[in-house]
Amino acid sequence: MPAQVAHDTLKVGFQTFFVYYYLTTVATEVNLMWPRRWRWGKALFLVNRYFPMMSYAPNVLTGFRVHIILAPKACMINRIFQLAVYRVCNYSAEVALLLCLHALLGARPLYLTAIMATYLALTLGMNIMQIGYLLETSRIVPLSKFDRELGHACTSPGLLLSANVQKVAISGYISIAKAFCIFALALFIFLVRYRNQAGTCNLLHVLRRDSGIYILSLAAIRLSTGVVGAFRLKLGLLNIPDDILVELNGVAVPILANRLLLNMWRTQDPEVRKTVSSILFDPPHPGEDSEDDDEEFRDRPIEMVRYEGLGRRRALGREETVGTPQGGTGATQAAKNDEGV
Repeated sequence: MPAQVAHDTLKVGFQTFFVYYYLTTVATEVNLMWPRRWRWGKALFLVNRYFPMMSYAPNVLTGFRVHIILAPKACMINRIFQLAVYRVCNYSAEVALLLCLHALLGARPLYLTAIMATYLALTLGMNIMQIGYLLETSRIVPLSKFDRELGHACTSPGLLLSANVQKVAISGYISIAKAFCIFALALFIFLVRYRNQAGTCNLLHVLRRDSGIYILSLAAIRLSTGVVGAFRLKLGLLNIPDDILVELNGVAVPILANRLLLNMWRTQDPEVRKTVSSILFDPPHPGEDSEDDDEEFRDRPIEMVRYEGLGRRRALGREETVGTPQGGTGATQAAKNDEGV
């Protein structure tokens, strides 16, 4: 029970943080992303924004003591839905990371094809090895008396078949290989860009300029998830390292991926901007990519119009026409026409 309490506490804390982050940045999303044309960048951005929250209600329904009884078929559908949403979120973040790494590399499209083909092969291999495990964990199981008394809506299946356990272990090693390739690619690209800038800037400047914090954090979380996931069954289905990494993948990874996409969109590097405009986003409109604004957390203040008297704008003409006769251009023109003001 203490492990279950810690698991529930972590889940509620991370999900609450994501909802808070969403609510505090939704206005900026409307201003910056909605006017964009539909490209890979906008699609990945919106998937990372909305798909994580799609599983919150089903997760609460089956993961907490809600004292509601669901039919076994409803529990199965709920389980499949949560697994699908979780994987879509992870894969969208990884694809966004790979596209941004390709933009930083500045290589020909042929290299992007090779990168995505390798990623797709490893991802398919990992999922094919997990089919038996997923079917077994999603099968229909009647609600047990113990879970009914505790207030749970569904009952998890019991022991897994040994053949499925072995396939899960193999898929874990494939996941480690995929995550390691992504991490190695990120390090290689930063070393190449640092070498090209040798003598003019240091490594920390390159990391800051090219969103190194977001890229390395994403790659590190995915690599850690692959390592822990490979030994998940040995550590137990409820263990603190796995719980933390699962929640990081569901909350921190989408946020980091979106921050990376936005930084790539506003980059000042002409070669990177060319690649980003051809794959991810249409070029920003004038004034949208200002370096003075942090587009995720701060909106531009709107200057209030000042009035005096009966709705007359105060000192607007005098500020714009310094040195003109008192009363502004409107008064001068009226005097020429012998009109009263």
